[in-house]
Amino acid sequence: MKKHVAGEEQNGRHRPKPPSVGSLFAAIGGFCKAFEQAGAKVLWANEKDQFAKVTFEANFPHIRYLHKPVEELTVAGDRLEPVDVLTAGFPCQPFSCAGEKLGFNDERGMLFLHIIRIIREFGKNKPKILLLENVQNFRTHDRGRTFKRVQTEIQKAGYWFGERNAQILNTATHTRIPQNRDRIFMVAMSCDHFPSNTFVFPSPLPPGSLNSVHDYLDTNHKQPARHYFTEASQYYEPFRQAIEKGDKKAIYQLRRSYVHANMSGMCFTLMANMGEGGHNKPVIKDRWGIRNLTPTECARLQGYEDDWFTIPEESSFSQIYKQIGNSVTIPLVAELAKGCIAELEKATGKANGKVTGKKRVAT
Repeated sequence: MKKHVAGEEQNGRHRPKPPSVGSLFAAIGGFCKAFEQAGAKVLWANEKDQFAKVTFEANFPHIRYLHKPVEELTVAGDRLEPVDVLTAGFPCQPFSCAGEKLGFNDERGMLFLHIIRIIREFGKNKPKILLLENVQNFRTHDRGRTFKRVQTEIQKAGYWFGERNAQILNTATHTRIPQNRDRIFMVAMSCDHFPSNTFVFPSPLPPGSLNSVHDYLDTNHKQPARHYFTEASQYYEPFRQAIEKGDKKAIYQLRRSYVHANMSGMCFTLMANMGEGGHNKPVIKDRWGIRNLTPTECARLQGYEDDWFTIPEESSFSQIYKQIGNSVTIPLVAELAKGCIAELEKATGKANGKVTGKKRVAT
C-alpha cells in the first residue's frame, strides 16, 4: 500500500478542481481570458468566424477550439464536456441601435435559441451558471418583448433568471480602463444546483479610479504610415478643424458626417465596424500628425495586454479592428467571473454540509 506523503494536499493532489467553463460565440477569447484570470479552467470554445479563429488559436493554443457555426454544434457529436459555467456573447447586431434592430426577426437573433438547445442537450449535466452578454438596449428592444422571450426560454430550461439578474455595466465605471462602453450582462443560475439566484453584480469603482487614456496610447513613437491621415484624405480636413477648435489631447471620432470630440478624458466605445473606411475609429493627434488608434492601442482599451496578447501577422487591420470592437472588456468580465466562482464555491460548501464561519461540519 502506498504511504501517504506529507504535503500531498499542498502539492495539489487533494485540491479541488477549478471551475470549468465553456464558451459559445467565443470570438477572440475575451470571456476565456477573463475566467482564466479568475482561476477557472476553460475546457472548450466555439466560434465560426475564420479570422477570429486565427487570433484565438494564436493566444489560446491550450483551449479546445470548435470552429463551426453554433447551429451545427452538438453536445454528443462534438463531445462537449459538461461545464460549470457557460458563457455566450451572442450576436448583438439584431438588437443594436447601430443596426436595423430586427431582433428575433433577424436570423442572427435566432442564434440565441441554439444556446438553449445546447443547454438542453447536456441533460442533467447542464451548466450550473449561464453568463450572457449583449448590447445596452437589449432589455428595451421591441418594448421589452425580446428580453421577456429570453427570460422565458432560460426559465423553461431550468434556471433562476429575472429582470434583476440582468444589469448594464460600463467599462469606465466598473474598471480602471477609460473606455465608455455599456453592455448588458445576464446571469442565470440552475434551479437544480441553487435554491435561488443570489448573484451580486460588481459595484462601480470609486470616482477617480480611471487611468489616463494616454496610458494606453503609444505617443512617443511614430506609428506606421497607414494609420496617419494625409492631406489628400477626405477625412483629414474634418479632423484637422475639429482638433484645432478642441482639445488637442482628446480622442476624436467620425460618426456619419460629423467629428465628435470626447472631452471627458476617455475613449469612445470601440465598435465592430471601426475597421471600415475612416468612420468609427478613435483618432488622436500626435507629434507626427493625425492618426487612428492602432489595433494594439485599441486592444489595450479592452484589457488585452501586450505581455500576452498577440496579433497574428497574417490578419488584416480591418479584421483585427472588428475583432477587438466585438470583444468584451476583460477586466470587467473577470469581476463577473469571480462572482460566478464565488457562487459555485458557496453552493459546494452548502452541499457538503459546511457551516459558514464555523469549524463544525454537519454529519
